[in-house]
Order: sequence, then structure tokens, then C-alpha cells
Amino acid sequence: MLAVLAVSDKRNIEELATGLLGLGWDVVATEGTRRLLRDHGVTVGAVSDLAGVPTLLGGRVKTLTVSLMGGILARDEPADRAEVERHGLTRVQLVCCNYYHLPDPQPAQPFERFRELIDVGGPAMLRAAAKNCAHVVPLSDPDDYAGVLKALADGGVDRRQRLDLARKAFAVSAAYDTSVAALLAGAVNG
Repeated sequence: MLAVLAVSDKRNIEELATGLLGLGWDVVATEGTRRLLRDHGVTVGAVSDLAGVPTLLGGRVKTLTVSLMGGILARDEPADRAEVERHGLTRVQLVCCNYYHLPDPQPAQPFERFRELIDVGGPAMLRAAAKNCAHVVPLSDPDDYAGVLKALADGGVDRRQRLDLARKAFAVSAAYDTSVAALLAGAVNG
């Protein structure tokens, strides 16, 4: 079992990573998340190793790769398992992701002030996990980590909990996109 961690809000992430490792999961994380975990004595793999490419463009491209997205969208079904094997992908069973904090909208704010805060890969990963929630646990809220760890320890995350987590993931993504749109509505060029 493999979990991918890519969080801006790092509350409870140590407990999640430690809990997953204790349950025998493999865990990979993006650079910032991995650094925080390492600073607290928790060793996890690098998402760039799973993705098959290093972080690119000054950190702007970390998770948008066919290998990683394919691993998240792969179902535990014969055709998908065969394709995953044929292309050397690794299936992902849990995605924990939340997004950068955006500033409050202000009139006549230069686009450049917040452009680099607009997350692209995180929402793509979380939406993919939510779409494939029958096979991947989508986690977007640090307050849900303990319940998911308990469910995993007790035999697995059931369908109802997966659907609730998927609903929350899509709601988080929708709210995030609305925030980005609000920032852009007041943006000026230059």
C-alpha cells in the first residue's frame, strides 16, 4: 500500500505518516512535507522518485506526471493492473493533499503577487483520488487523519467514509478555485 503526502497545512501530518508507516504502508511526500517529517524523525520517500522525474521549474512541477497520476487513477481491476504493470507504474492507495493559503482578494492587486500560490498539481492529485475513491483514499482535511488511520487499522476505509472524503475533497477544490477566481477578478497586470 502506498500513500502520497503533499500538504501545505501540515497539522497532524507527522501522526498520519507515522501511523501509515506503523501499519506497513510505504509513504512518499513532496519536498516541503518530506523535509518537515524528516526534521521530526519520520523518514519517507520522495514523490519525485515515484514520479520518475525530479521536481522541475523551481518547484512548480512536482506531481503532474503520467506515472504518478496513472498510479492514482488506476483501479484494482484486472485490466488496470495489467496496464500498470506493462508501463511500470506504481498504484497509489491514499492521497493526502491540501493547498497553499491564498491571500484575501484586494482591488487592483498585481497578478504576480499571487500567481505562484496557485496550486495546480495538488488539486489534480486530490481530484483524481476523489474520482477513484473506491480504490484510493482522498484526504484533504487534517482533522480526518485520525479517523482514517483508525479505519485502516480496523480493516479498511469503508465505502461511506470514502464517499464522504471524496465529497469533501471536491468541495475543498471548488472552494479553492472560487478563491483563485476572486483573486483574478481584482487582479491587474503589472
